[in-house]
Amino acid sequence: MPAPYVKLYVGDVIRTRKAHPCGGDVWVIERLGADVGIRCRTCGRFVLMDRIKLERRIRAFLQRGNEPPPAEPEPPKEEPPTKPGSRKSASPAPEPRPRRRIVKRARV
Repeated sequence: MPAPYVKLYVGDVIRTRKAHPCGGDVWVIERLGADVGIRCRTCGRFVLMDRIKLERRIRAFLQRGNEPPPAEPEPPKEEPPTKPGSRKSASPAPEPRPRRRIVKRARV
């Protein structure tokens, strides 16, 4: 079974299991994606590493970065009342049906 997904944010400060050749093991996350960009706090070197490889090497989070606040659901929007006798319908327009493909069959 794969390991659980680790939430990473830009600005996280992490300590890794393996030290950098300069001797530092504290890194700052600067880029996220399939590859994660980290910068060594000791020498300033920037390294791109696979996300999975980095997740396995993390020993501890020293400081959490720009963690987004929990998303709140938006309240429903109120529609303005329609005038009596107006032709506009209160219900939204139906979605258009997908176009049918015309297939010509070969005569036998």
